[in-house]
Amino acid sequence: MSKYSVLNVLISDASREDILAMIKKAIDEDEKLQIATVNNEFVVEAQKNSKFRTILNNSLSIADSTGIVWAVKHLHKKTIARIPGADLVWNIFNLSSLNKYRIYLLGGKKDTADLAKQKIIKRIRGVHIVGSIDGVEINPEEHNSELLRQINQSKPDIVLVALGAPKQELWISNNQYKIDANVFIGIGGTFDFISGKIRRAPRFLREIGLEWLYRLVVEPRRYKRIFKAVFIFPWLVLTRGKQILS
Repeated sequence: MSKYSVLNVLISDASREDILAMIKKAIDEDEKLQIATVNNEFVVEAQKNSKFRTILNNSLSIADSTGIVWAVKHLHKKTIARIPGADLVWNIFNLSSLNKYRIYLLGGKKDTADLAKQKIIKRIRGVHIVGSIDGVEINPEEHNSELLRQINQSKPDIVLVALGAPKQELWISNNQYKIDANVFIGIGGTFDFISGKIRRAPRFLREIGLEWLYRLVVEPRRYKRIFKAVFIFPWLVLTRGKQILS
């Protein structure tokens, strides 16, 4: 596997199969693995947030968006797979079912993770969702012994963290060695999709890179984030991307 720099954020060309193999290895060999599902906004944020950028570069950072895939192609003439976190989690649930790996759900609005848990269990026979916490305010820079105690009490192998970026990545980085789990993945709003509280864009829009347009229509309050992703990110890649590489 190789990594490619997009505005100083290192993106892995790991395939879906590679990622699942790395998850299995981390659990079976009792290692730590942080996975970041990087989209355009992550890279824009990383330009001013050096701590966030360092965490991404120390993680297995994969391309969550078509924009990241385009940037790698533009800057490095390499084609990598887009692996959205909202899709990858279903592969992980299947992996849990097959190997009895224990999964914990952390984050999201009140009742969202719990409702997502119910939907996952209904859809994937034998999946091991061992606990969930949602609807609580979590500061990634503060030590929360009660939160850590609750997670550890469930003895998870995998912790899915839905706090939004960069908060979820910071929280994982600060707490993964205090938790008796092996794999930690920041998954943004995925619990909203699974629970049905927010509908994902139709597949054809996702495949042609227009999921952002659908999100703008159904969630217009996201316009600032979408502006960063759709306009600021490509502008930075086109104007600074190759300068940074040289």
